[in-house]
Amino acid sequence: MSKALQPAVAASLVVCAAVLMFGNPLASRASAAVPAEIAVAVVADSDSAAAPAAVFAPGVETIRAAIAAYEQAQAATERGERLAGFKRAARLFGSAIDNGAANADLYANLGTASLQAERLGEAVLAFRRALLLDPDHSRALHNLAHARSLLPVWVPRPEATGLLESFFFWQNALSHDERLALAGLFFLVLACTVGWAIRSGSVLAGNVALLPGLVWVALVVSLAVDTSPARSASAVLVAEETVARAADSGNAPTRFSQPLPGGTEVEILEGRQRWVRIKLSGGGDAWVARSSVARVSSPAT
Repeated sequence: MSKALQPAVAASLVVCAAVLMFGNPLASRASAAVPAEIAVAVVADSDSAAAPAAVFAPGVETIRAAIAAYEQAQAATERGERLAGFKRAARLFGSAIDNGAANADLYANLGTASLQAERLGEAVLAFRRALLLDPDHSRALHNLAHARSLLPVWVPRPEATGLLESFFFWQNALSHDERLALAGLFFLVLACTVGWAIRSGSVLAGNVALLPGLVWVALVVSLAVDTSPARSASAVLVAEETVARAADSGNAPTRFSQPLPGGTEVEILEGRQRWVRIKLSGGGDAWVARSSVARVSSPAT
């Protein structure tokens, strides 16, 4: 169990002991106020101007500069000027994320700016990271579908998300160990509330026990269907073109008749120094340069 959760477990045991001894829940107490986050405008979609949304305080000035760069690029009439403006906006959104302002909206902004800058690989990667934080983010879903449609028809696309993975989308935010610790915590709470219900003979106490029971069952099922290894291996080719080879060598024969375009979504199978072996959604595998691919789960490659 992680050290961060140990105080919570200890507190729950104290509460359980009090419930079993006295048969009454502890009185509720007011919690301290939480300061509101700073709100700034963010890009709404690939064709519209800025729209309001909340972001974290770090990097606010950088975000404002990114929005200004995006709006200037939208207003530009010369293609080269537009592309340069969108590239600058993407760099600034990326800088804000690197400085601690990461959230689904900002990743969606980064993807939108990258898409307008004709950097398909970086756009797909950013949209995927937005959806990792918020699987129902409508703008990221819409623009990711559009970005995928720009890939050549021969490039395989990922299969649709399965039912179980859709239902347990929230487990993306918790590690395996954290879910395991929380399952143990809620089991203790469940045991205490059931004990309280038996001791007091209260129907209300029995109903109260349903909530921790449902949460415990959800956590147990989440652990049973855990797909975190597959998620951590998900990656996107970010180079404009990537030559896929049959082995981890620049002299190895090419794996496919043409390079893989940026935006191709893959799974990383293994890595060797400057090379990684990838698996395409259609099932084929190949070796590519490590610098050409980025994991969805983390900015590090």
